[in-house]
Amino acid sequence: MSALFDPYRLDARLDAAGGAVPPDAVRRTEEKLAALTGRRRCLLVSSGRDALKAALKAAGVKKGSAVAMTNLTHPSAPEAAAWSGAVPLFAEISARNLNISGAALRAAVRKADALLLTHMFSASAGAAAAGRACAAAGIPLVEDASQIIGESEKGRPYGSFGLVSVFSLSPYKPVSCPGHRAGALLCDDEKVFSRLKRLAAGFPPPPPAAAARLLWKLELLPATLERLGRINAAYRAAFSGLRGVALPKAGPRAHEFPLLTSRRDGLLAALKRAGIPPERTYEPFNACYGAPGGYPASAAYALEAVQLPVYPLMTEGETEHVIRTVKKFFAR
Repeated sequence: MSALFDPYRLDARLDAAGGAVPPDAVRRTEEKLAALTGRRRCLLVSSGRDALKAALKAAGVKKGSAVAMTNLTHPSAPEAAAWSGAVPLFAEISARNLNISGAALRAAVRKADALLLTHMFSASAGAAAAGRACAAAGIPLVEDASQIIGESEKGRPYGSFGLVSVFSLSPYKPVSCPGHRAGALLCDDEKVFSRLKRLAAGFPPPPPAAAARLLWKLELLPATLERLGRINAAYRAAFSGLRGVALPKAGPRAHEFPLLTSRRDGLLAALKRAGIPPERTYEPFNACYGAPGGYPASAAYALEAVQLPVYPLMTEGETEHVIRTVKKFFAR
C-alpha cells in the first residue's frame, strides 16, 4: 500500500512499468526540452544550481558585477552569483503573487549588470516586461523557469525568454528523477551556447537512466499539469473567502500551494497532527544576508506562509483530507 502524500508515487508507477533505457537518452531529453520551449539549443547538466552558475557566467557576470534577483527564491540564485564573484541585488516581492514586483524590478535593473528572473509558484514574473526593462538598461536577462515548466505567456513558452534560460529538474518537480539532480540550459545564440558548453564541462549531465526518466516525465507533462491543476483548483475553491486566510495568486498548476495566515504556527501543528506534510517555505534573502529593511511583503511571507502539498498522483481523498483539516482549524 502506498504511503499517504507520497511525492514519488508517479515514479513508483514508472518503475513498475519498466522499459529499456535508450543509449541516447541525454540527447533526446535535450531535444525534447528545446522543442518544449522553442529554443534552438539545450544542454543537460548536473543540477539547477550548476545551470544557474553557467548561465550567469555565460551572460557576462563577473567579479564585482551586481545581479538583480527576487528576494524570495531558492538559495542557489545568490550562490550562483557569488560563484562568479558577483554581488546579489535583492528586489522586493509583490504580495499579490509572491514574485518580484514590477516596480522593484525596474528599480533594480537600473543598478544591476544582469537580471536573474525567477518565476515562483508557477506564477509569471512578467518575462516580456522584464525583457523590455533589461533591453532599456542594456543588461542581459537570465530566466529561471524551473517552477513554471510547460506554461506560457501570451503563447510564448517560459524557458524561451532572455539570453539564457534555466530549468532545475530536481526531485519533487514535475520533470525529475528520484535520487538524481539535473538542470538544463537553453539558448538560441550559437556563440552563447559554445560558452555554456565550456562552462558546463565540470557539470556533467545525469546518467542515461535518469535522463530516460526525465524524457518520460516530459512526455507525461501535459497530464501531470492537468492533475496539479485539479488539486490547485480544489484548494482555491475551498479556501477562497476563508476567514484568516489570504491566497496569493499562484499559478493555476503550481506544484506547491501557498497560503498566508497570522495563525501559521497553529496551522502547521494541525497539519502535522493530521499527517499532512507541508512543503518547505523560503527564507527571504534580505534577512539571510543582512540586507537593509524595506521588504514588507517578504517579511509578511516569512511570518505567515504555509505551503500545502500538491503531487502528480495525489488522490482526491488526500486532497479532501487537506481541505477538511485546514477548514476545521480556521473554524475554531
